[in-house]
Amino acid sequence: MLPIAPEGRRFVLTMAWLAVFALLFGFTAAGVALVLFAILLIAVFRDMLRRVPAKALGVVAPIDGTVQSVENAPHPFTGQPAKRIVIQQRLWGEYNLHAPQAAKVVHRVWPGRQGNEPVDAQLAGQLGLAFETPEGSAFALAIDLDHWRRFVRVGAITGNFIGRGQRLGFAGFGTRVTVWLPLKSQVSARAGQRLRAGSDLIGQLPAGKS
Repeated sequence: MLPIAPEGRRFVLTMAWLAVFALLFGFTAAGVALVLFAILLIAVFRDMLRRVPAKALGVVAPIDGTVQSVENAPHPFTGQPAKRIVIQQRLWGEYNLHAPQAAKVVHRVWPGRQGNEPVDAQLAGQLGLAFETPEGSAFALAIDLDHWRRFVRVGAITGNFIGRGQRLGFAGFGTRVTVWLPLKSQVSARAGQRLRAGSDLIGQLPAGKS
């Protein structure tokens, strides 16, 4: 089976069947156009296998993109000092979202859509997920929704345990993703660095509880 993200399979199959019907009934030009559109959708929703590095405490990039900034900022869920890494998604994808580390989802917020509790200002207009690793390290991830091409589909909910590098969902088109790591983490990401989701390391969590 082609490596297509689940969120895009229905679109690809629909275009493929429309192309088949158009060609069968003699609408050659329309059929060819639909075939080309189906190929374009396959490229947009591609989900190629990523090789996750073996480093146990290593944190991998959540999206394909370029590091915009690395700075200190409060953790949006705990308020504790943290290191914040902002990554701008690559224009031509892939557009899948991957888990930075193996951890349990302990909180999920989507201001204005899910829940009415007050949230940190850093999460305004974003879908935020808070995680805790088995070793007790707390980190967070947020997807910027303040753009029209968002098409964000993230199925992870509170209580889910996600493996490192595992696919979390579809991050939309042209978004930004922010990661907060414990202050004692070693951050290797640098502004301007290009990253591949699930494969490239952006840092390493501290060995003890954070």
